[in-house]
Amino acid sequence: YQALRVRRWVGLSHAHLPVMFERLGEFIASGNASAFSLEQWVRYYSWDLETHFEQMRSACLELCSQAEGSPPEKEGPPAGSSTATARAVSSYIFCADLQGFHRASFSTIRAVVPLIIGLAKEVEQHYPEIAASIVLFNVPGLFSTAYGLVQRFLDPITAAKIEVHKGVPIARLLELMPLETIPVEYGGSNTAAAFPTTSSSEANLSALCSEEHGKDLADGDSGEIHDSLHSSD
Repeated sequence: YQALRVRRWVGLSHAHLPVMFERLGEFIASGNASAFSLEQWVRYYSWDLETHFEQMRSACLELCSQAEGSPPEKEGPPAGSSTATARAVSSYIFCADLQGFHRASFSTIRAVVPLIIGLAKEVEQHYPEIAASIVLFNVPGLFSTAYGLVQRFLDPITAAKIEVHKGVPIARLLELMPLETIPVEYGGSNTAAAFPTTSSSEANLSALCSEEHGKDLADGDSGEIHDSLHSSD
């Protein structure tokens, strides 16, 4: 899953929310939407979303740690408690690079639309309001057609959080997060966020599994390979 869909946590926003960047354009153009069934994608994505809470807990702990060094407010909660910061960390910021989307064929786009709708429904049903802001950038004109199909199925509250930008909106990103959070390739100073090349074939996925788990695993059936890659993460 992680080899087919490249996304990375890069730091925190000004509001101390975890920030994720994803190579969404590469994912759409790769045809990887057909690698798994919708049921499998939902299962892997549910696991993926659980890791978001680890990031939010870490951000909250950092806030609490900072609060321990500040004098407590009169009759307020003790410093270091979960309410000492006067707010919880219960959401994150998602930034998606659509560069590469123009290489997607019509059949590829047709396959990815129901996947995005299915994953969006999963989030809205089980993880409501988890995304504070959704920033789509490097968006080509062709994307507007696909987005129009998806937008009709989105919850209005979710749709209202989505921003669409033609290029890299560095000014907008800086409104949301410090320069050191933004990956250097998008105009920031974060050199720690490494984005590997998106794998785009079943052969590459099998090779990855073989490399990590041994030749016996690579000789197994496709379902075993997928499940093993998931469980190893």
